[in-house]
Amino acid sequence: MHLIPLYLVLLFPQGVLVPAGTRVEARLQSSVNTRTSAVGNEVLAVLTKPLVAGGIPVAASGSRLHGRIETISGATQSSAGRVRIVFRELEFRDGRRTPVWVTESYAASGPNRTVRSVLYSGAGGIAGAFIGGQRMRAAGAIGGGLIGFIIAINSGSAKLPDLTLKRGQVLHLRLGEDLSLKQIPDEK
Repeated sequence: MHLIPLYLVLLFPQGVLVPAGTRVEARLQSSVNTRTSAVGNEVLAVLTKPLVAGGIPVAASGSRLHGRIETISGATQSSAGRVRIVFRELEFRDGRRTPVWVTESYAASGPNRTVRSVLYSGAGGIAGAFIGGQRMRAAGAIGGGLIGFIIAINSGSAKLPDLTLKRGQVLHLRLGEDLSLKQIPDEK
């Protein structure tokens, strides 16, 4: 570790400030699943790119983020699984640690029901037109299409998907508050 160079001390006597909102990219070292994980479970990630402030690397890639699951919800019939992870400590490669607030929320993608809706609506419309005969063909097609659509959106799995963040997955995070450092580690 070395002190901040003299010219930076003169420019920034209070140290280096990494502003809130700065992007942080890290590789997950533990997995998270909305079906099996719980609030408070520890989460570990490793920076894949250096954390830079004003062109100065303040944390090298390979530095560790220590955090936990802040909120978690398993999938239900009306809501996909989602989780919020908060990293509260940055461990530099030299072992030194500093408090940090890095966070992000993730949600599972719901199923794409577009194809099912189109197929069911089309089949319902054709069946309705056939049943309606010559005189009521348009009304039968509209009614059959609506019935097909209603069946499509209410069929399928009983609940939406759970979310899994796999070990090794790259997370795109943000600093939730300013990070102020008096010294910069020498991590070359």
